[in-house]
Amino acid sequence: MKRLFLSVLLVLTFTVFAGDTVRPGLERIEQSMPDADEQAFLDAFKQPFFDGLDVSAALQCWFDGRLLSQQKQNRLAKVKWMEASHKLKDVKPLPKTEWGPWPDATFTVVKALNLPSHPMVNIDLVEWSVDNLKEYGVLLYPKNPVKDAKYPLFLYCHGAAFGLPGDFMNFLADLVELGYVIIGPAMRGEDVFQFPFPINGKELKCEGEIENLDGEVNDCLSMLSAAWKLPYVRPNEFAMIGHSFGAGVGLLAAARGGAKAKAVVSYDAWLVNPQRYYWDRMRRAPRNWDSWEDFCNQPPLPQLTGLLKRSIIHNADMLQCPLLLFIGGAYEGSVFHESHSDFTAVLDKLKKPYKYETIPNGGHNFVLYRDSLPAKLAWKSQMAFLEANYPPLKTGK
Repeated sequence: MKRLFLSVLLVLTFTVFAGDTVRPGLERIEQSMPDADEQAFLDAFKQPFFDGLDVSAALQCWFDGRLLSQQKQNRLAKVKWMEASHKLKDVKPLPKTEWGPWPDATFTVVKALNLPSHPMVNIDLVEWSVDNLKEYGVLLYPKNPVKDAKYPLFLYCHGAAFGLPGDFMNFLADLVELGYVIIGPAMRGEDVFQFPFPINGKELKCEGEIENLDGEVNDCLSMLSAAWKLPYVRPNEFAMIGHSFGAGVGLLAAARGGAKAKAVVSYDAWLVNPQRYYWDRMRRAPRNWDSWEDFCNQPPLPQLTGLLKRSIIHNADMLQCPLLLFIGGAYEGSVFHESHSDFTAVLDKLKKPYKYETIPNGGHNFVLYRDSLPAKLAWKSQMAFLEANYPPLKTGK
């Protein structure tokens, strides 16, 4: 049986790619600064946009102005930006997001893998189907499960969009040894692992396209459906642990899960408030959504409704479980911190139970460094949270 060898992959986990297209007018947008009329529109646009109002007509005018500006027709561009500001008057709310049914699935084991550091933990590479796509992920469970026991289930949602990170398997295996079962989808459009690792002679890749969060939420929900059919897993309940890109997906999966979701542990979630990330790109702030220009190729209204669907802030009313939200303190003031502040303000308004912790000296990827002080501090807090809200199976060992 081939062993799974693990390595650290240093990535900026908020850099993801959905395609290679650029909406005309947005080419090299960071190389220009807004003039007074465009800036006036951007300032007026922010709040109704953040509030989920239908600003599609104004957004189309802004796109038209950007194209004219690229064509050096600056006078006409200014006219479009003034028109865009005018179209922000009397805008109405966008319709509430409608979700499809919970997808069903069944696992097929592709290969059993070994984790040398945790000989009492089994890792199976599994496949299943969702939305007519073949997807892959990992299933971690005790090598000798307690007879007739039902283990609490964790959904692990990884960072970046480049497959499952190898070194984090040790973190997950630690949880299995405590008394959990773990599932982790690679998610659609991704290689199974972040590092080259042939399975049965070839490197596997999930079908579909990266960064369709509605689809990636379905990847998570379908994997839960398959896991609940296992004889050693508690059916119809789960907790979520996620990092960066995956934490954003996992928070939405927890919202979709309603009462099935029992606890959430989120590390430096990306796209918590996608409207803020989008607006940052409009105003030439730091670039934290690399595929934004590609996303903008859609008509404005599908963009706006898609952003609502991506946003845990606009779906926070669906959350029914306690949350533990971590963020690294080493990059204070970033859009990650700003969007988490947006999120906690909504959670406070809705009276949702949560704990928000800033980890001193933690970078965006601190959780990936299992033996670092920031990761150890978070692990201690995480385990106290889980003991109170979703404890492991007490095996008596």
